[in-house]
Amino acid sequence: MVSSIKDRITSFIKSDDKKIKIITIIGALGIALILLSGFTGGNKSNTNTAEKEQLSYEAYTQELENKLSNIISSISGVGECEVMITLENSYESVYATNSEFKNNDDSVNQKDEYVIYDADSGETPVLIKEYMPKVMGVSIVCSGGENIEVKEKVIESVTALFNIPTNRVSVSKIKS
Repeated sequence: MVSSIKDRITSFIKSDDKKIKIITIIGALGIALILLSGFTGGNKSNTNTAEKEQLSYEAYTQELENKLSNIISSISGVGECEVMITLENSYESVYATNSEFKNNDDSVNQKDEYVIYDADSGETPVLIKEYMPKVMGVSIVCSGGENIEVKEKVIESVTALFNIPTNRVSVSKIKS
């Protein structure tokens, strides 16, 4: 049996048909790559949204402040500016639940259970939505803060960006 396999391999190597040799080599490389990916674990392209990294509260606030500062400072007449943002709450995640209601004559009982699925890392609840913290108020101190037109443009921009009322935005002149 071993000698017949050796004979076939040597006859294949000595043959003049280049197309068959190329196809066989490509096939052998493909099989080798498939086997190799099994040993290395391959790429795990399925990422669980509940497992993805979230920005911390402070990092999220800092990112919002930096972006807002860049936008506000590009408004004509604003000049140098500093921004502070306060947030209403932290991240909020909403998970899927199964609810069971029991209604008797004199009482109502409700039982809620999270919907769980089996992931690679273990059992995980099913995430429906994630809410980012809402902006409560914004304080801006800038060089052009004493100019009423500049102040109005800044307040208009901030209220449009964060969908907050004008009384939650403060614009002042920066200390010289």
